[in-house]
Amino acid sequence: MSNATFHNFTDKPFTGYWDGKPKTFKPGERMYMPAYLAAHFAKHLTNRVLIEEVKGGENYTSPKFPAQVPQFMEVFNKAYIPDEEGDKGSELDQEIAAASPKGPSADIDVVPMRPITSGSAAAAAEASGPGKEAQIISPPAGDDDEFDHGGNK
Repeated sequence: MSNATFHNFTDKPFTGYWDGKPKTFKPGERMYMPAYLAAHFAKHLTNRVLIEEVKGGENYTSPKFPAQVPQFMEVFNKAYIPDEEGDKGSELDQEIAAASPKGPSADIDVVPMRPITSGSAAAAAEASGPGKEAQIISPPAGDDDEFDHGGNK
């Protein structure tokens, strides 16, 4: 996954939405994030600028083929800066930072696992699982009728 910088180059705060959640960028603020998010925010900022500041700009908003609309691309390229500086964190770090800027959800109860202290299956189940008995995994119902355990019919 590639990364990019979103830049609110305007002199007004900009609030963009992703997955129904608002993210407000201060005037002049730059934020490094996954490229698809930077492009999303840049598109919406570009639309706002075109509507508010360019006479007839509403005709250039959200074009089907943006590269063919120079008025759109001129503004978009101010807001979307492709990554040329190299990696600034793993893909997972960028996903987490972009999806939950306020940190992990408070409704997740993290329970540390206890170490396995014995080699028996019963002790392992007791030490690592929520139940008291070892789990038994069976083949799907009807599987014994059609196939042997070697996978032959």
